[in-house]
Amino acid sequence: MSLEIKNDLASISLYSDPFNKRIRIDDYSGSLQEVLVLTLKNVPEWTEKLILKARENDVSFFQAVGFTKEAFIHGYFNGMDVHFLVKYFSKARAYSPKQADEQRIVEKIMNEERLATETDKQTISIATTEDIPELSMLYSSIFKIYPTPLGDQAHVRKTMAEGTLYVVIREQHKIISVASAEINRQYLNAELTDCATTPEAEGKGHMKKLLSKLEEILRMDNIQCLYSIARAESYSMNKAFYQLGFTYGGMMINNCFIYSGLEDMNVWYKSVRV
Repeated sequence: MSLEIKNDLASISLYSDPFNKRIRIDDYSGSLQEVLVLTLKNVPEWTEKLILKARENDVSFFQAVGFTKEAFIHGYFNGMDVHFLVKYFSKARAYSPKQADEQRIVEKIMNEERLATETDKQTISIATTEDIPELSMLYSSIFKIYPTPLGDQAHVRKTMAEGTLYVVIREQHKIISVASAEINRQYLNAELTDCATTPEAEGKGHMKKLLSKLEEILRMDNIQCLYSIARAESYSMNKAFYQLGFTYGGMMINNCFIYSGLEDMNVWYKSVRV
């Protein structure tokens, strides 16, 4: 749930996420001291992690009051950088025993050669409202746990109505792979997310094709920054973003409940200025 909270000196855009036991400050303006006051005043008791999307010039202020930096995206705010600063209200949430192994996955991927992506665009189409039942069924079959309720047709319909773009690959008229783009027109960025492929269709390069197609569409729509937050354990997804020219921006520790439980997530970004 998104909330706009303000007083005479500052305002914050707060996303309340009880499912993942976190809150996120997506935007803010005004006095930084008052931004801090508004933020901490609106931290629910169930919160284990607070994420603040800070601008470059404000990082030192928030670090001085106890925030730490986990990730970074170049060009997120209309060309200005964003820093993901965090504060933990749970000691257990701040530690991940898998972090070292997941960091080695990223290092291995970034030592590989980047290869050209073959895009068979004949198989890719933009999903419509008629596809919502099949999309929800696909997501439900693959993700037993997911940060957002993609198995709920009403939720997918709502996101489509709000401008989220879904692209799919079909085989014998059945959707076998999907990815989406959540577009922020105020800051000309888009998050590539909700990536899923049926088990029998994995390993065939479908996701790279979908992500490449989304990039092509978003470039034409004047979007200037693409980013994604991928499961740190997923070698294939992290490799897909690296092979598509994305830059690694850091790891978000115990960031959300996805796939099998609470997982670390890697940030990847790419500038697509024309």
